[in-house]
Amino acid sequence: MKQHIAFTLLLLLTLLQGLFGQDQHIKLDSLNSNYDEYGAVISPDSQTLYFTISGHPVNVGGVIDQGDIWFATKTETGWSKAQHAGTLLNHPGLNGVVGFSADGNRMYVLNYFDPDGRGGGNLKNGISVSEKVGDEWQRPEQLPIQYFNNSSAHLSATISKNESILVIAMESFQSEGNEDLYVTFKQGDGQWSQPKSLGATINTGSEEWTPYLSEDTKTLYFASNGYDGEGSRDIFKSTRLDGSWTFWTRPENLGTEVNTKGVERSFYIDQYSDLAYLSTTQNSEGFGDIVSYKLPEDEVILVEATEENDTIDEAVAEEENESEEAASSEIETETLEQVEEPQLPPVVSKIAITFQILDKRTDAPVEAQVVFRWGNKEVGVNTATLGTDNNKFVLNFDEGAEVTASIEAAGFLKYEEVFVAVAGTEAQIVNDAKQTAETFYLTAEEVGTVAEIENVLFNRASASFAEERVAKREIDKLIRLMKSNPGMAIRLEGHTDNRGNAKLLKELSEERVKTVRRYMITRGISGSRIDFIGYGGEKPLLTEDSAEAREKNRRVEFVIIR
Repeated sequence: MKQHIAFTLLLLLTLLQGLFGQDQHIKLDSLNSNYDEYGAVISPDSQTLYFTISGHPVNVGGVIDQGDIWFATKTETGWSKAQHAGTLLNHPGLNGVVGFSADGNRMYVLNYFDPDGRGGGNLKNGISVSEKVGDEWQRPEQLPIQYFNNSSAHLSATISKNESILVIAMESFQSEGNEDLYVTFKQGDGQWSQPKSLGATINTGSEEWTPYLSEDTKTLYFASNGYDGEGSRDIFKSTRLDGSWTFWTRPENLGTEVNTKGVERSFYIDQYSDLAYLSTTQNSEGFGDIVSYKLPEDEVILVEATEENDTIDEAVAEEENESEEAASSEIETETLEQVEEPQLPPVVSKIAITFQILDKRTDAPVEAQVVFRWGNKEVGVNTATLGTDNNKFVLNFDEGAEVTASIEAAGFLKYEEVFVAVAGTEAQIVNDAKQTAETFYLTAEEVGTVAEIENVLFNRASASFAEERVAKREIDKLIRLMKSNPGMAIRLEGHTDNRGNAKLLKELSEERVKTVRRYMITRGISGSRIDFIGYGGEKPLLTEDSAEAREKNRRVEFVIIR
């Protein structure tokens, strides 16, 4: 009898634990349907909630659609009935909202407009930004993320408040198994860096999805089925330990107040209330439903503090994320004296950059005259007089400054580059200054010098760029070099691998370098300075029959002919 009572109590306790999470969830009936709702994101004015519905018959792709963007507006009692966001923002594939600019005039989404699109329409899978004109969102324009490659049907992301950091869930080159979390940073020229894995502490051999980055960019929330949890997929959080973005605390399950025996994903904190939002399959109307969840009191204090600093954030919008948030937190302490604020790092307003000038052919240090100009300042450096290891030198800049570097060296072409003084992914803080590094490569001023234009890739059996933005970014470097050296003339040389008809390969390689030449002419380089030839597969760099060798042999080079 006692054993029977004990077993009954144990069973009852287990059932109560399974039900506990769902009791903390606040149902949002106006948003949910018999279909799959997830990915809630709230506009900066707190008046509109955007989310994704998959499989809805109203979607652009109908019931087989992976997901369209829908929205609801705030009412006195909650949220209005959901409305479809229209065909400018949606296509037959996956669509969703990533986040917003602080002023609400830019919305980052999970697709982009492709003017050359065929078949399934002009919107394609990727990350892009849509501008608001009046009350209307415009067609999304693709973000130039270097080497963006997603092998999975799943894509989700989160963007920092200052629009400089993206964390993306996708399956790419460094994935541990299926979808992993990657980070990419906005560069001074508007490009985004190559996505970098957050490392093995975060990523597993299973699936990491739907990241959400806290306002201080230190805490990351995400869904995973690669850790022990309450159900098949739970929400976890982890804290970043340094500036490398690869060292994190062990992910912590948010527990039964958030997670259930079902599937949880798309955790999102509303910065203007005491609520977070997520999607769950527990007791849902169809697949996933969007629910809200009341945040613990300590987390609410941080959220409210962030909200009150909106005007402060705007005043320092030119600064990097960590400087901006540290400064606003100091002001915050004066307005919330009754609240014990967490210890934050000191304000960082300087960045120390270690520079090195190298020969592009040999990676050997070059003795060069370098002039840096930013604001009303000008600093000259002669690397021949430094006497340092590999002629390295360090300069301090105001963080966020736009700097022009002009470099001259005997036997090398003049080189000029404009960059923004920002910390890279490996940046450390030493003596209240961020430490990072920058290397400039010089091209020898010799007739016959051969150099590859890296990352200029073409579609299969075609003369059109496979990754147009990446290719043009690399060709722009050659254009700047030729503008700095107006007497310079080059020959573009196209190479393919050796599989196929030799005559056709030769013709294809010639058409490809013509594509490069045409683009250079549109950017102001005279066609009389650009000769061209296609070699097909006649001049391989590697002769073995392997995929790696064939990839290496497919290239575009330039040769200095004058």
